[in-house]
Amino acid sequence: MPATPDAFLKHAQVGGVLIGILARRGRIGWRRGHRFSLMERDEILLNLATLCFFLTIHSVAPYLSQYAVELGASEGMVALLGPFFAFSAMAFRPLSGFLADRGWTKWLLVAGASISTAAQGIYMLSTGVSMLYAGRFIQGAAIAIFIPASFQAAAIGERDRVIRSLAWRNTITGVSFALGPALGGYVAQHLGYRSLFMVSTSSGLMASILALAIDCSRFSQEPRSSRKGREEGFAERGFLSALASLLLYSSSYSCMVLFLPAYHKENGLETSLIAVFFTAMAISSLISRILFTQVIGILSVEGTALAGVFLASMGYLAVSMNPLSEGIVYYGILTGLGAGLAIPSLQVIAITGIPQGRRGMASAIYTAMFDLGNLTGPAIAAIIAGNYREMIEVASYMNLATIAPLAILGIAKIRGTRSH
Repeated sequence: MPATPDAFLKHAQVGGVLIGILARRGRIGWRRGHRFSLMERDEILLNLATLCFFLTIHSVAPYLSQYAVELGASEGMVALLGPFFAFSAMAFRPLSGFLADRGWTKWLLVAGASISTAAQGIYMLSTGVSMLYAGRFIQGAAIAIFIPASFQAAAIGERDRVIRSLAWRNTITGVSFALGPALGGYVAQHLGYRSLFMVSTSSGLMASILALAIDCSRFSQEPRSSRKGREEGFAERGFLSALASLLLYSSSYSCMVLFLPAYHKENGLETSLIAVFFTAMAISSLISRILFTQVIGILSVEGTALAGVFLASMGYLAVSMNPLSEGIVYYGILTGLGAGLAIPSLQVIAITGIPQGRRGMASAIYTAMFDLGNLTGPAIAAIIAGNYREMIEVASYMNLATIAPLAILGIAKIRGTRSH
């Protein structure tokens, strides 16, 4: 399967067509009569800001390790890109969750997008790996501030409303995941890495502007929660299972994002194959995210999560068997289909059992598993394995282990149902 510039354009066009289809379905209410609805307007702005923010991330992430190799980084130095990112993200997430629960959501969104823009500027000016580390540290802070706030904003309301909002949020992030690698790969291959960072800087600026336009009263309502709900808190079984599964999945994914592109670079392969791989994964993930609400009606949320992580695990195992083959594109499709079902399912499992007034902090704790995965995954793989190929194999085993917490949750629910 040859990877050409036309392939990148086709993937971008597919993403645009999917956005158009979603808009024509009428689920995004642009107008009521001749006036904008405040709720719809702010939801649209939130989703657009989220789209631009994640485009900033996904257009750069698959190629940063390749840029580090070009700057002379070794395997160990590439592995450190994850921990620098994770340390700062873990430090700032609790503060973000605390402030989101107290009505600061809009300003957290603005601050996160602005700090992310600054990180792209550091990447662009980098002359050595040390500056990339600085950029990753700042990027981690940006993600820690923005993502819990956007997650909490989508988690306002009752269960059905939260599921709908999270489904839209996941669709939007899926669009960015589909377009980002295609856009980033095309720019990096034909215009260079510095041009890529210029594009990501522009996307970050746009996210900041859109977040500024949101009416903050939309997210500063006094949350309603019962004393009983507050006592149950974060020890809820579903919340803990979702945390464990997300930790294992993010550990695996961070290893794949770092080590697969670096392994290709080490073996002289062009950027285009990695771009097509991640884009194929992203487009298939977007498709399954769009179908998410229909699937959970058939399998239940827990069943959908289990099916998703199983498909993703099979895809990663197939990639690890022959990482340099052009066939990884097809395995990426399988992985994406699984991830598109697993990620929103885990979010619903984690957040809907938490009282409204604590969902900001819950979002921070839940999304911190991404940081912990970024911190521990590459480090563990680098310790166990001696080269990029073996690190990719370790990543596939981490993903397979993601099934365990969900299987335990499912067994516990079945036993609980029988006891009643």
